[in-house]
Amino acid sequence: MLRLALSTVRNRRFGFAGSFVAVTLAVALVCAWFILLLSGLGAAPAVDRFGGVTAVVRMDPDLTVRTGAEDQEKVPLDQPPRLPADFAERIRAIDGVRSVIPDTPFYAQVISKTGVPLAGPGDGPSVGHGWAAAALTPFTLRNGRAPAGPDEVVLDADLARRAEAVPGTAVRVVTAGGVRAMRVSGIAAPRGRAGLPSQATLFVARPADGRPQFVGVVADPGTPLAARLRSTGAEVLTGRGAARAGSPEVGDRLEYATLFLGPMGGIGLFLAIFVIAGTFGLSILQRGREIALLRAIGAAPGQVRRMLLAEACSVSLVAALPGCLLGVPLAHLVLRLMIANDIAPDDFGIRVSTPPFLVATGAGLLVSLLAVVFSAHHAARVRATEALREAAAPSRLMPLPRLLLGLAALGGAVPVHLLSQRVGGEVGVAFQYLIVMILMIAAVALSPLLTRLLTPLVGAAVTPATTGWLAAAGSRSAPRRVASAAAAVMLSTALGSTALLVGDSIESTAVAQSGQRVVADRILTPRDAPGLPASVASTAARLPSVKAVSPLRSTTFISTVLGTPESMVAQGVAPESIGAVLAPGVRAGSLTALAEPGTVAVSRTHARERGWSVGSRVHGTLGDGTPMNLRVVAVYDRSLGLGDFLLARSALTGHLHENLDDAVLIRARTANLDRDLSALGIPTVKVLDASAYAQLSRSGLSQSTTNVYIVLGLLVAFTAISIVNTCVMGTAERAREFALLRLVGASRGQVVRTICMETAIVAVIGTIVGTAIGLVALAGASGALTGTMSLHPSASRFAIVLMAVAALSLLVSLLPAAMVMRYRPATALGRRE
Repeated sequence: MLRLALSTVRNRRFGFAGSFVAVTLAVALVCAWFILLLSGLGAAPAVDRFGGVTAVVRMDPDLTVRTGAEDQEKVPLDQPPRLPADFAERIRAIDGVRSVIPDTPFYAQVISKTGVPLAGPGDGPSVGHGWAAAALTPFTLRNGRAPAGPDEVVLDADLARRAEAVPGTAVRVVTAGGVRAMRVSGIAAPRGRAGLPSQATLFVARPADGRPQFVGVVADPGTPLAARLRSTGAEVLTGRGAARAGSPEVGDRLEYATLFLGPMGGIGLFLAIFVIAGTFGLSILQRGREIALLRAIGAAPGQVRRMLLAEACSVSLVAALPGCLLGVPLAHLVLRLMIANDIAPDDFGIRVSTPPFLVATGAGLLVSLLAVVFSAHHAARVRATEALREAAAPSRLMPLPRLLLGLAALGGAVPVHLLSQRVGGEVGVAFQYLIVMILMIAAVALSPLLTRLLTPLVGAAVTPATTGWLAAAGSRSAPRRVASAAAAVMLSTALGSTALLVGDSIESTAVAQSGQRVVADRILTPRDAPGLPASVASTAARLPSVKAVSPLRSTTFISTVLGTPESMVAQGVAPESIGAVLAPGVRAGSLTALAEPGTVAVSRTHARERGWSVGSRVHGTLGDGTPMNLRVVAVYDRSLGLGDFLLARSALTGHLHENLDDAVLIRARTANLDRDLSALGIPTVKVLDASAYAQLSRSGLSQSTTNVYIVLGLLVAFTAISIVNTCVMGTAERAREFALLRLVGASRGQVVRTICMETAIVAVIGTIVGTAIGLVALAGASGALTGTMSLHPSASRFAIVLMAVAALSLLVSLLPAAMVMRYRPATALGRRE
């Protein structure tokens, strides 16, 4: 069987080449994904802020939630708990500990001489520390002295250069307490650097909060430090973990980038399975007569299957090497795109190791063998005489198992869709991508049936021309061949239209809800800063032109959704004035009741999912880990961009590390509001009107959807190449057919136009089905966000899908046509393929 398989591979070069390309691309995709995943798991910030200590101790930043008798999940806390004030002294008493360095990072930002807030390198944060924490890195003084009083500050060398400051220079510094004038007492820097690569650093004599977030520990060599520190009940960090904790802005982005790769790998493997299965299925379909002859001369079904498996094994192993080699530059390409679009930080580096190559090779081999097992089942079991008859004129459109699989997938999409509408909100939108994958399975499985139904309708549009009639007739006579090519177009169109249409729907809905929700005349937002000092709201409230002021401060509220704990956005508001600046569409209750202790307002989508109404009790956990038992006093509609929970701003007091607001909403009393606001004199404040503020919702969501576009764009490119590959295989198999057309009088142009028309039929069928899947996802997303499954697709974004399909169709037409036109008709008739 192996000798026969190798002989077949040699004699069917185009079939081998098509399978080879499909497996190579799939192996490259899996290899690149696994390289990136392992690199992300092992990545750490380029400079360790805790590089001067042996270990770092902190409280566990995650909340452990029990989800069953023995199961539990960890949910990150928005405000991780601080260590007790006496914790450093307790650590100092442990044997073998040489020194202990507490650290309480806080927001602190220098204002330049031109009034511009100075962020960290690469727009990173600006962070303040007590001077004792300088030893953690360590920072050492280059000029001046350590800060001695509450009005003195030490700047890192890079920040001092940008602020044009030297020892003795007066600077303005913004903290959560407001703006204050300070004097630079010294300039410090880590060894060999002007500062940290991702954050600006300031040092004061001592931080206001006496509870440390971290405690750095220096121990004597050989001390079993980790075990002794864990006995305190705190979390002990060393190496990469400590480096990530010391630069959370980098560590969080590394973690996000790593998590971002999960869906990419899942969808990529999903597509790889279909592409490989489709390619091998087409290859076996094209060899129907050959397999029929083998059965006719006595080959047993098991022998046919073993021959096909041996071919698949040989093709997969040969394709593994170029696939793995291609995976490395593909990983670098994806990483460059991730860094360029702010998904991953510059600290994310590629680390090539052996496991990705082994996993990719094994995945390619396994998927190829499974594809052949399923595709060859009918071909190997059919009787010899029936095989010859079916090879000449196929009688069965599709096997029963394939039909049942497609119908089961269609049926399975229905309960998932109903569940997404019940859950609603952004979680319900996320379900649409699962529905799309289920519908893609159904579309691929039922593609022969869909092709049989749609080919006459699409072909009718091209039949007036002679070449169009030939193309339509050829497509009708070979529905399984057309289905193989159309399935790849379906996948590409479904992915592309879903990403573009659903992303646009979320952005447009967010902007629309924000425009309806915000009735304030002006909104104060942070300018190049993480938030606004709480004094901004109180200062604005005293202005004579201001009628009402409500600060907004978001945190997380951990609630259970479908039995799983999830961090959801909670917004702190001013109950007494929120109605004057915000109209969230209250369905029941009143927002003024939030002034009562222990109350909460919830979004309609979340209330519907949990069965809550006014008066219901809500159990959850605030972002600092504090359990809450709250009473629902209002249910509101317009939650997108706001949050699923509203609390009184005062209820967050003591639960936030930094007393900063995300925004301050202002309702005017007189026409002098803009003049009064310009006199506030707070350099980190930006004044917006309601429409500009609404666009911030689109900007934030656009970044998320851009990330989705990058992943799906790469995967669509993968399926696009597979479309070209499939069409080239199909055209190569039909070289004799086109040569015969030439011999009976068809011109080169007529043959080329026939090929183009057939490709157009395939593209239109795939676009129709793929777009239908995208519209189902759009309707589901609209229903989850607004409660109404309305279809308002973006014409401009959908035009991108159509243009991409048209360009791909042109490429798919010209390549096979050029290949067919290479040979004289008589030569082509004499070729084996």
